[in-house]
Amino acid sequence: MSHAPDWILNAARATIALRYVEGNLPIQAYANKMAKPFSEVYSDCSPEKLHSAAEAMLFFLAEIEEENTITYCNAFIYNSIMLDRAGKPRKMKGLFFDPLAPVKQGTSSKAVLLAFRAFVFRLRNDSTLAEPFGWSLAKVPELKWLNNVLNVEVGFSDAI
Repeated sequence: MSHAPDWILNAARATIALRYVEGNLPIQAYANKMAKPFSEVYSDCSPEKLHSAAEAMLFFLAEIEEENTITYCNAFIYNSIMLDRAGKPRKMKGLFFDPLAPVKQGTSSKAVLLAFRAFVFRLRNDSTLAEPFGWSLAKVPELKWLNNVLNVEVGFSDAI
């Protein structure tokens, strides 16, 4: 099976949550629209899986009565994409290397939620984890495909 790397799932689910908060469409519309291109490459990116984890992230922020949803989602997206688990810059280039390549082992929705919860508490204590001013995924040429998927145009009909 070809599974999405955990950092791509983290970024996708946080983006769905972010776009839902900023937009005026049902969360399912964003999940459905992003799941289509993801499922062409990765076997574990169903709309239900993307939707449930994004929703769980928002429920967690509501549970701790956090009002800075946009700040936390943007910082989580930045850190997931640009840094590896050790906090070092993610390798984006290399001979015979594709950062978007599928991995053999999948990542559960629970693992994504746990990573997000831990990140929120870390960000509360360490503001250096915040997204740098002016950063945009569009500025990372190796991840053009990911940028296109995460910023796809979503309409109300995508919720169906």
